[in-house]
Amino acid sequence: MARDPLAVLWRLRDAAVTEASRDLAVARACEMREAQRLDAYRLHMRQEQSEAAGEHVAAFAAWLPYARQNKERLSASLQAEEARVRRRQQILVGRRTDAEAVAKALQRQRAEAGLVQTRKEQAIMDEAGGRSRRLSIG
Repeated sequence: MARDPLAVLWRLRDAAVTEASRDLAVARACEMREAQRLDAYRLHMRQEQSEAAGEHVAAFAAWLPYARQNKERLSASLQAEEARVRRRQQILVGRRTDAEAVAKALQRQRAEAGLVQTRKEQAIMDEAGGRSRRLSIG
């Protein structure tokens, strides 16, 4: 039995949607980790600032430029992950749209096949009814 190319295409599109969903989930998890790292570092900076007093002020002042640079690096990493999530969302939307288009075409194909089958059955019933009438008249 030959495979329906449209059904095969739908399975491929559905698999692509599943893959894009997984990719998005991974990207969101990475984004969340980066956000947590940045939040934790900001908290660390606030703690260091609150503890800077007396003789520790000079050490804090020397550390602060490095800390700000590190915070900016973490912030840039978070922004990169956010951009990655947006790209993955766009890919998922595109793949869902592709899959839906194939699913609709498959539905139309099945509806048309059902209509053809119904017409065949009706023709067979009409022919059988015509024979039966001819036999009862004859």
